[in-house]
Amino acid sequence: MGKERQDDHFSRMMFGDRRESIGSKHHNQTQFNPTSLDIESILDNINKLRDSSQNLKPLLQMVYPFVEGFIKKK
Repeated sequence: MGKERQDDHFSRMMFGDRRESIGSKHHNQTQFNPTSLDIESILDNINKLRDSSQNLKPLLQMVYPFVEGFIKKK
């Protein structure tokens, strides 16, 4: 059964190789240093998130009636 799991392309595509994900978690962790915070990049990311949410608002307003109708049918 172990051989089947290695050859399962769908599982590897969806979940990755288990051995790689465990090993990479330990190597990718960095120490948090509060003195190295880049306030400008943080504010820039906050602005991008705000702009993205404003752009999604009309789409959500169009989709909401369909979701509401689906919920009422249950």
